[in-house]
Amino acid sequence: MGGLVVSLTQTLVVPVLPTLPGTLQVSASTASWLVTITVVVAAACNPVLGRLGDQFGVRRMILLAQAMFITGSLVCALTTNISILILGRGLQGISTAAIPLSISLIARLLGPERRTSAIALVSAMLGIGGAIGLPLAGLISQAWGFHALFWVAAAIGVPTIAATRLLVPEVGSAEAPSPVDITGGALLLLSVTSLLVPLSRGTQWGWTAPETLGLFALGILSAALFVWLELRRRFPMVDIRLARQRTIALTNTASVLVGFGLFVSFLGTTAVLQAPRSTGYGFDMSVLEAGLYQLPGGLAMAFLSPVSARIIRSRGARDAMLLGTGILTVGFVARVLLDDTLWQVVGCALVIACGTAIAYAAMPSLILVATPAGQQAAATGLNALARLLGTSLGSAAFGALTVGSAVTDLPTGTAYTLFFALGAITSLLALVAVRAINPISPQA
Repeated sequence: MGGLVVSLTQTLVVPVLPTLPGTLQVSASTASWLVTITVVVAAACNPVLGRLGDQFGVRRMILLAQAMFITGSLVCALTTNISILILGRGLQGISTAAIPLSISLIARLLGPERRTSAIALVSAMLGIGGAIGLPLAGLISQAWGFHALFWVAAAIGVPTIAATRLLVPEVGSAEAPSPVDITGGALLLLSVTSLLVPLSRGTQWGWTAPETLGLFALGILSAALFVWLELRRRFPMVDIRLARQRTIALTNTASVLVGFGLFVSFLGTTAVLQAPRSTGYGFDMSVLEAGLYQLPGGLAMAFLSPVSARIIRSRGARDAMLLGTGILTVGFVARVLLDDTLWQVVGCALVIACGTAIAYAAMPSLILVATPAGQQAAATGLNALARLLGTSLGSAAFGALTVGSAVTDLPTGTAYTLFFALGAITSLLALVAVRAINPISPQA
């Protein structure tokens, strides 16, 4: 329940985003920060809270993340000031760390017979929440306005944090308390923020604008300094040596590529369903209708989580992820070739969702097998960062490739074909990366 709640933050304001500039009396570019800020904050905080969870208690950090979700929801529900709204959405972004933290806690609490299926279900929430969030948010906002989104979010968050507090046990810290690497954490936050902000804003600013290039340069420089520092720390915020281990590095690489593919399908399919029929490729749907047509993908991800767990137990996480990335590749190739009818578009999106569900379910198992118990929360947080980086790259590619034509101010059909072809390429690269992982026995 907690994983589902916090995953809704990714799509919570998407249905109302076109109306917010008029409602809040701000520019469209400023209003879009309500989406950008959650991705940036989530990516920056996932590995940090994961590391703190390893040291001070994973459940404690889960409760902190859930508290940030409720606080952020209330902040947004009580204001129309854009600056305060952005602050509230940033607090909501912190809450996404609850998913990798929960995966780490499950790995320590449950026995082998239940662990795999539980991890698969929680991991799938990243996709399920995004899939059901769009129609749900559209329905709520149409009925009661955009502030109702945050009141409903806060109302759902309260029983979630209460249930976590009462029903979920804590496990002892997996390692002895050690000094917190504040400098490393600050550099990680700076590098992630400096890289993700221009990725999210490059289309509006211009990819060669001084602020875009300057932030990219700052991000690369601070990332290099972060790696250099962490390699010399006795107690680093992120264990770079562990992150370079073959299985972890290849799994995180595949996570970036799969996350990219998920957002290619999500953004591309939603845009095509909403585009006017006059474009030759659109279906002229409302946001709510488009979201409902993508709902089967979210339901399929939930349904496939126990199936993925059985595959992981019988064949191993590597083979499960090979299957997932293979289905993902087939789905994107089919999407490039089949786009004439509504059911072809929706069917391909469903296949892509199924491949993503299996791959997402297998990722944490691969990470946990290769990670010492004392670093599992940090490692799963880093994997969550990889997924978020992939989704940010997918969003940036969407903005770059689907610019309006000079005649209609709408993207051409060719632009969407290229966008989905890029999804097929990245899915194939993810398959290659997983294939390079050393085989791991199912018992591991």
